[in-house]
Amino acid sequence: MFNHPIKPLDVAFFVLGYLQAIKIATSRRQSGIRLLAMLSLVLFFTLPARAQQTIVLGPLHGDLGVQAGFQYTDNISNTSSNKQSDLSLLVGPTFNGGLTLPVHFGSSMSDEMTLGAGVSYQEQFSVTSNYMKQTFNSPVNVNLMIPVRVYEWKVTISDSFSFDNTSLDSAVLAGQQQVEQYINTASINAERNFGKAGISLGVERIDKFSSLPSNEETDYQLSVSPYFTLRENYKLFWTTTYGLVFPSPNDPTRQNVESITSEVGVSGQITPAFNGSISLGYGLSHLYEKRVGSGSGIFGGIFDPIVLPQQNFSGISSSIAGSYTHPLHPNTSYSISAYRSPGVTALISGSSVQAVTGVSLGLAHKLSSTLTLAPVFQWTYIESLGISSNHERENLFSMSIALSRQLTSRLSASIQYQYVSRMSSIPGNTFDVTQITGQANYRF
Repeated sequence: MFNHPIKPLDVAFFVLGYLQAIKIATSRRQSGIRLLAMLSLVLFFTLPARAQQTIVLGPLHGDLGVQAGFQYTDNISNTSSNKQSDLSLLVGPTFNGGLTLPVHFGSSMSDEMTLGAGVSYQEQFSVTSNYMKQTFNSPVNVNLMIPVRVYEWKVTISDSFSFDNTSLDSAVLAGQQQVEQYINTASINAERNFGKAGISLGVERIDKFSSLPSNEETDYQLSVSPYFTLRENYKLFWTTTYGLVFPSPNDPTRQNVESITSEVGVSGQITPAFNGSISLGYGLSHLYEKRVGSGSGIFGGIFDPIVLPQQNFSGISSSIAGSYTHPLHPNTSYSISAYRSPGVTALISGSSVQAVTGVSLGLAHKLSSTLTLAPVFQWTYIESLGISSNHERENLFSMSIALSRQLTSRLSASIQYQYVSRMSSIPGNTFDVTQITGQANYRF
């Protein structure tokens, strides 16, 4: 039935028509037009497609393209009262590329220095709220990795930075709007093998900057992980991680945090169909004393300041993460993760440390060689800890369903539905958000 070739002009008219249909549906609240727009999208996904191609010019490779789409949110401010919906049209150029150079040290001939970059500039036009903004989006990222050989040690020096908007899940979890954030991660990792045994060392610094100053922080981590290879692609490991967190001074409710966690587990090809890691351990977090203001005594209260006292928290730390693909059903893969941590930072605003338990289940099913359905379900339970916290307890449930299609070698399209529900022990902090995003990407 649909055996005609796709032309760029046809795609442009389709995208404009589809966005106009959504606009009319929102303004007039006519469910029939919404249904018609969705049916047109279904027909769009039934069009034929060809395999995607990649442009490579020696060690330098890159793709330049353009994207256009829409985003509808029924609670743009992430609040429990005075909800406001928003429909925005999105358009802008994209670039993804990198540089790969062979770097040889000693007898190794396999090490490579890599530099990867991705950037997307986006114009956002709000149809319902009558505003326009420009942003680098989805996200801007650069990754540099330099391998070095020092005697028998394989050392990797890397630095990466990204600039994008916080995810909808993270924003709802913190009870905030989605804001722009910049994250820079510098790390050095060293690894040495002793036959079947080996050891891995790592040091890392993470700087987080945000358009919301109270979200900024600097993290340091040092890890030591000896391991033993039980069989090919299957290891027994013992990882100990020491960390320091220095939150923004603009948030008087958050204290400096020192933590140490030790876990024992296995990783790799655990079964013929399951690849991942399983670990169990114990964690300890220490909150340092912090002066947040002057008291009400004489001399301006300098002798009786308001102080957040030091505190200690500890508990079991565990995690399971991996992917499963049945040998008889290779077109369907499952991803699962479950974790428990007694000392996580920066998840809830106004809290230094939180105890977190979470489960995530994802599925990727190839309906055809070019059409993929990817639903994801997540549940997170968080308890705010510490004297200075509001002792909030919340359950977060998130469900997303994404459908992506490679229409031609240069044109792809996707649509995603996401629902996030936040249930809090504090009145007024319970709300839900629904977001629908549709996008078409064309690579020149």
